Amino acid sequence: MIPTMREKRRYIHFKLECNRRLSETEAKDELYNAILSFLGELGFSKANPRLVEFNDNSGILMCCNPEVQRVKAALALVDKIKGENGCIRVLKVSGMIGKLQ
Repeated sequence: MIPTMREKRRYIHFKLECNRRLSETEAKDELYNAILSFLGELGFSKANPRLVEFNDNSGILMCCNPEVQRVKAALALVDKIKGENGCIRVLKVSGMIGKLQ
């Protein structure tokens, strides 16, 4: 595939603000459910989110460039994590993963 046809990606650095420490699979479920409930199935497939890295309740989520604002909005609307009060804070967005690590 030629580079101009490739999908542009953005990396979102986030932090889960909650009382307990979550595993990577629990965090992935929370993130994907938040995006799916806000964007629906069609929006989820357009955003194409992928959890790239996760440790110590913070991580990096990769998504499609045109959908970054919608994904950030979906994450900002989270008010419960695993049934307890909590939120997801978006710390930074970058086009290069190295700038977030």
